[in-house]
Amino acid sequence: MKAFKVFVLVFLSVNILIWLVTYFLNINLFSILQIQTPNIEVREPSYKLTTNVSKSPIGNFDPVFILYDEDCNKYGPYKLSETVLEIQKGLSTTCSSLISDENEILINIHDRRDASLTNVKNDISNLLYSSSPGLNLFPGFEGDEEANLRIQLAIYQLPDPLRSILINEVQVLNGCHPYGEALFNRCVYGVFDPVGYGADGNFGNDWAMTIWISDRGLESGKLKDILTHEAAHAYSYLVLKQCVLQDGSTFRNLAHQRYGNEENLADVFVYYYGGKWTNYYKLDYLPVEENKWMTDMIEYCNIYEQALSSLSS
Repeated sequence: MKAFKVFVLVFLSVNILIWLVTYFLNINLFSILQIQTPNIEVREPSYKLTTNVSKSPIGNFDPVFILYDEDCNKYGPYKLSETVLEIQKGLSTTCSSLISDENEILINIHDRRDASLTNVKNDISNLLYSSSPGLNLFPGFEGDEEANLRIQLAIYQLPDPLRSILINEVQVLNGCHPYGEALFNRCVYGVFDPVGYGADGNFGNDWAMTIWISDRGLESGKLKDILTHEAAHAYSYLVLKQCVLQDGSTFRNLAHQRYGNEENLADVFVYYYGGKWTNYYKLDYLPVEENKWMTDMIEYCNIYEQALSSLSS
């Protein structure tokens, strides 16, 4: 026991002596002992986003609003006080027609690239499962209990605001979208259909405002990213399209200018929410400045939605 105490005393004395010497004489023990420290070099990201839109246009929140008459003619933009007066005169914050501009209606179809089909214009992108009766009568419906459960779980794992859009405003179903199949001659991974396109290319069918996830999409192993992509189309159509900036343009138009088109924007949402699999817009990661731009856009449009909802009510 005595020997142990002597050992401890000697050990502590030696360590205290070494600490005092190195502290007061400023000796680098790493150099003396030839211990190599890693040379850490911080590099700028190799990817540079090329865009004509440099910074977010958001400053202080001072919203303006676009209003519509009963024929869906647009008026504005109006400031808040002007908007209230115009609503009292009979204008509305929403258009009663499902399609206010037929030139804007395309079909967004999400599938792996096929060079032979690059001329196909598309704008349907999302498919949402719902237990509503009658969905199994839709042409192309593939849903079974297991597939429906997988899609439902994926929906509830989405971040807001995408999850809220799919739960409250869009029906998601497991199936092969009829118009997507007609265009590509196969079931595409996912489709967001805001107006109900049929196999003949005409819209107005009962499956308007739906997202379709096919069995091929489920079996691809990319369900989360496919659903995020399609939910982003629904968010763009239902929220960004109505989110007006001070100059009267919408955040949807601004985002299209920044990223090129609607499909690229949906892929940027995939990166923003941590996904990796995209079909149109290839990045190693989303740059910090773009992450901030997306955050600003979502926060602005969230506040704008609340203001719009208050006016509508």
